[in-house]
Amino acid sequence: MGLAGATGTGVGAIVGGGVLALAGVAFAEAGPAAILAFALNAVIAVLTALSFAELSSAFPQSGGTYTFAKKVLSVEAAFAVGWIAWFASLVAAVLYALGFGYFFRVALESLLQASGAEAPAWLVGPMAVPLFAMLATGLYALGLARRSGGGGQWANYGKVVVFGVLIVGGAIALAGEPAERVGAGLTPFFEGGAAGLFGAMGFTFIALQGFDLIAAVAGEVKEPERVLPRAMLLSLGIAIVIYLPLLFLVAVVGTEPGESIAAASAKDPEGIVATAARRFLGAPGYWLVIVAGVLSMLSALRANLFAASRVAIAMSRDRTLPHVFSRLHPTRGTPASAVFLTAALVIVIVLIVGDVAAAGAASSLIFLVTFALANVMAILSRRRSKGGRATFRTPWFPLIPVVAGIACVLLAVFQGVVVPEAGGIAAVWLGIGGVLFLALFGRRARVVDELAAAVDPEVGRLRGRNPLVLVPLANPAHASGMIAVAGALAPAGVGRVLLLSVVVRPDD
Repeated sequence: MGLAGATGTGVGAIVGGGVLALAGVAFAEAGPAAILAFALNAVIAVLTALSFAELSSAFPQSGGTYTFAKKVLSVEAAFAVGWIAWFASLVAAVLYALGFGYFFRVALESLLQASGAEAPAWLVGPMAVPLFAMLATGLYALGLARRSGGGGQWANYGKVVVFGVLIVGGAIALAGEPAERVGAGLTPFFEGGAAGLFGAMGFTFIALQGFDLIAAVAGEVKEPERVLPRAMLLSLGIAIVIYLPLLFLVAVVGTEPGESIAAASAKDPEGIVATAARRFLGAPGYWLVIVAGVLSMLSALRANLFAASRVAIAMSRDRTLPHVFSRLHPTRGTPASAVFLTAALVIVIVLIVGDVAAAGAASSLIFLVTFALANVMAILSRRRSKGGRATFRTPWFPLIPVVAGIACVLLAVFQGVVVPEAGGIAAVWLGIGGVLFLALFGRRARVVDELAAAVDPEVGRLRGRNPLVLVPLANPAHASGMIAVAGALAPAGVGRVLLLSVVVRPDD
C-alpha cells in the first residue's frame, strides 16, 4: 500500500461509524458541548498519533502496539499488549459488523415500505442483523485472503462523499435560517456541566480510534518511514474536518425551533443524525445517513479485520500464537490462515453475544490503555535508543507523550468506573491469555525472543538491559585473550565488561 491505501485504512476505521452511533449519546450527556468533547478527544488523538508515528517510523513492521511492546518491553508484556489489542480489534469488528446489519436491515425495510410490500418475517426477526453481520464478515475475509489490501476503498470514497453532501446541505439550510438560530441552537452550551462534558468525552473517544490500525499493517506499506506518519495524521485530519462541522449543523439546524439538541438526542440517541438530516434535507437527507451508515460500518469492519489479522500474524511469528497463523498463501502471499481465524472469532462472538454494549465499552477501555502504553513506549524508545532510528520525531518531547498518556489513562479510568462490565470483560480476556501463555506459548515465545535479542543487540538497549560480562583474571598472561572473548560476548553498544583481578594473599 502507498499513502492512499494506508490513509484509507485509517479513514475506513475512523470516519462514520463512531459519529453516527455516538453523536446522540454525546449530545444527551453534554448538550451542545458535545462538539467541544469531540474536539478535545481529537486533540488527545492527534497527540497520541504523534507517538504512534514516531514508533512506527522506528519499527515499520506489522503488529502495531504489539510490535512496539516487543521492542521496548519484555516478551511477557508484549504478549499481554498484543493479546488485548487483538481482542479490541475483534470486538470493534463485531460492533461494526452488527452496525452494518442494523443499517442494512433498516434500508431494506424502508425500501419495502416505500414499495408497498410487507417485510418478510425473517427480516424483522432477531436473527436478521446477525445474519447480515456474518455475511459481511465472511465476504470481507474472502477479499482479505485474496488480496493484501483486501479492496474496500470504494466504501471509503463513498462515505466521504455522502458526509460531504450532508455538510453542504446543512450549511445551505443554515444560510436560510435567521442569524439568532445559531445562538439558540448552542444555548445553553454546557447543558450537562463539566461532568457532562467529560462524560461525553469518555463515551465518544472510540469514534476517533483507527489511526492505530495503520501501524498494525505497517509491514505492507511502501516507504513506511515516510508514509506511516503522514497517513495517520491525514486520516485523523479527514475525520476531524467531517465530524466537527457535522455536529455543529446537527445541533443548530437539526432540531425544531425551541427544541434543545440534548432533549432531541435523549428521545432517540441512535437516530439523531438521521432525524437532523431529515429536517434540513428532507427524505433524501434521511437516506443519505442510511447510506453513510452502511458504507461506514463496512469500511470500519474491513479495517479492523485487516488490522486484527496482522496483529495475529505478528504474534504467530514470535510464537505467542500458534505458528500456523503466520503462514502465507503459496500463490497470493496473503496470511489467509490469520484472516480466517480472525473472521471466525468475529462470527462466533456475533453469534454468542446478544448485547455487545459492554463488550464495546471494554474495547474502548482497552484501546485507551494501549494508547497510554504507546505514549510511554515512545518515551522509552527515544531515551534508550541514543538518538533513535525514527525518521519522524514527536515535537515538544517529552511533553506531548506525557500529556497524551495521562489523558488516555484518565479517560480509561472514567470508562472503567462508569461501565464496570468493561473492566470485567477486559480482566477475563487477560486471564484467558495468561493461562494460554503459561501453558502453551510461553516457553517457545521466550526462546524466539532471546534469539531475536541475540541477533539484534539494539533490542537489549531498547528494553533497558545492560548485560554484564565478568572476566576474572588470575594470570596476567591470559588477560588479552580473556578480554577479547568478553568483548565478543558483550552486545555492542549495550553490554559491559567488568575485569576482576584475582590475587593470592601473600603469607605476610
